[in-house]
Amino acid sequence: MNHLICIFFLLQMTSCYQETNSNSFDDRFSLSNGIDISTAAGQRLSDAYDILNTNCMSCHTGYHNNWSSLNTDAKWISTGLIESGDAYSSTLLLRLKNIGGNMPKDNPQMTEEEFDKVVNWIDNI
Repeated sequence: MNHLICIFFLLQMTSCYQETNSNSFDDRFSLSNGIDISTAAGQRLSDAYDILNTNCMSCHTGYHNNWSSLNTDAKWISTGLIESGDAYSSTLLLRLKNIGGNMPKDNPQMTEEEFDKVVNWIDNI
C-alpha cells in the first residue's frame, strides 16, 4: 500500500509542473532574457544576447551592466553600438575584435561560431 501512495504522490508532483503559463503565451519568451523568440528575428537576438551576456556582460561592470535591459533590436540600435544591417560598421563588433585586442580579454576568446551569430543578428536587423 505504501508503494501505491508513493507512486500516486510522484505522479501528482510531476503532472503539476508547468514551466510557462500557456494562457498568457509565456512560451514565446526566452526564460533567461525576456526576448520574444517566436520569430526568426527574435531568435537571432536571443542567440546574440546570450553570447554577449556570457562573453561581455558577465565580466564588465559599469558601462556594460545596462546592456542587460537591451532586449529588443530597437534598444540596441538606440545605444549606437550597432548599425542596423551593417555589422562591420558597428561599434560593438569593433570592440569585440579590434580595439584593445579581442574580447574577452584574459579569457577564452569568443568562438567564430558565436561571433558569426552576432554578425548574423546585426546584418539581419
